[in-house]
Amino acid sequence: MNKLYTAQEVADKLKIKKTTVYELIKRGELSSSKIGKQLRVSEEQLKAYLDSTVQSSTSQIHDYQPESSLLKRDYLLHSSGLIISGQSSPALDLLLNQLPAQPGSLPVLQSHLNTYNGLYSLYFEKVHIACAAASFEDIQSLVPGIPLTVLHFYSYEIGFYIKKGNPRNIQGFPDLQRADIIFANREKGSSRRVYLDRQLNRLGISPENISGYRNELVSDSSTAAAVAGGQADIALGEAYTARTFTDLEFLPLGTETMYLVMASSSFSSPGFQAVVSALSSESFRQALSLQTGYDTLHTGEATHF
Repeated sequence: MNKLYTAQEVADKLKIKKTTVYELIKRGELSSSKIGKQLRVSEEQLKAYLDSTVQSSTSQIHDYQPESSLLKRDYLLHSSGLIISGQSSPALDLLLNQLPAQPGSLPVLQSHLNTYNGLYSLYFEKVHIACAAASFEDIQSLVPGIPLTVLHFYSYEIGFYIKKGNPRNIQGFPDLQRADIIFANREKGSSRRVYLDRQLNRLGISPENISGYRNELVSDSSTAAAVAGGQADIALGEAYTARTFTDLEFLPLGTETMYLVMASSSFSSPGFQAVVSALSSESFRQALSLQTGYDTLHTGEATHF
């Protein structure tokens, strides 16, 4: 039987670091295979690599240093696959489910990061594509010096979650300062938190005057559940989530857009093109609009900067 080795076992055999094994695979010098989600090197593949080094009169295995210690956690960064950052959403779930049917698609791992942490990870090459609900100016400031391609994912309404019938008579941001109102906030780095803080700054409202501002939850579902369950009176989020709670009403405030952000140098690569093709397909736009009510008029459009 053709024996299979883990990256660590290959490293031990060659007396090199495991990161060097990943680098050799990434450069195409050492072939590998995927067994489920695990990366393996067969005995034949290892022998072929060793034979090639002999034929090229190169007996030394170069000990490439890792690009960053932060890259070690995700094996797809060192092989043929994509890491897409983004918190769980029906839109992202739909996209990930449709990707395997696209020509040239690659295995995908979802990294559950909010907007700012996703863009930060894209800058440090910890992810390949970042979901981001942010302005182009914010995107460029968080990923400086790198030519980017931004794909329009979808647009959605953002507003307040309140109890059905609006028993607290909440009308807008100034009501957050009321002594009888408890707010369910989102975590730092989320697009909701950024939207909130900018509105508070614009209106001259101090966070210290808002009961519940320091209590952070990590999803729209969790803040909506807090309002529905009576732990809070109001939260900020997207309309889709409010519709999943029968005890909630939605008070619209504006419209936001979710983007998929990637390095422009990756845009034409097969795995990335599979994402572009899926996003641009009429079937995807229709399914997304019907399932969520999101605005998909510009879905799939690309902006380069």
